[in-house]
Amino acid sequence: MRPLWILTLSCAACGSSPQTQPPGAPPSPASVSVAEPGGDAHDGHWAALTRQLAEPWGRRNDKDDQLHAPMPDWERWKRVRFWGVKHFTGFRYGDDHHVVSVAFVLEVPEGSKQSSATCMRRFEAWVRPQIRGHEIQLTPQGEHTVTWKEQSIAIKSVDGYVDTAFSRREFSAAWAAYPAYPDACLVYGVAVPWRKQRELARQVRDRWVQEGFEKIVTLTETRPVRKEE
Repeated sequence: MRPLWILTLSCAACGSSPQTQPPGAPPSPASVSVAEPGGDAHDGHWAALTRQLAEPWGRRNDKDDQLHAPMPDWERWKRVRFWGVKHFTGFRYGDDHHVVSVAFVLEVPEGSKQSSATCMRRFEAWVRPQIRGHEIQLTPQGEHTVTWKEQSIAIKSVDGYVDTAFSRREFSAAWAAYPAYPDACLVYGVAVPWRKQRELARQVRDRWVQEGFEKIVTLTETRPVRKEE
């Protein structure tokens, strides 16, 4: 299994739409699509991240409509399954994975007292060995709290990188931990690859921290279960 930010690195060399606009110009409206939200911009990643900063928030649901996950420009996100990652539901922004978001549901022992802090510790204990296995280097960028259902929710944000045989691939990420169910924790995270757009990637990540994580909606009283595809 791989932590969510690894998912942003696998498509650094993916193809994109034809580049017909001059540098710095937005894509033509007709070229913006689910497959390429950056459209025909000279730099599709720049254009996609710019949309993530400008477009209003909406929500996408999991396949069985048990969770509504927030994301900007929501109509151009696609619900996907990420290979090799144990997760509840996931989404990508564009075929090139300009941004990815993932929801994890972690069971807790019966009768356990939960808080956002205990859910955060549970998630980090689960993901830490995976980070070591991929030699990912993380730099903490901040810890934040928001209010969700009259509870204080912990959020952590990082920058990071992983070295491959040929290059260093960098990203910004954040995740929030929710004591959402009596029998499970919910963790929702976002990761944004830099691809020469470091400041934009950080701004997108920070928008989720400041505006997005508080908007998640749970639709079940107990732990949601993903039905077989």
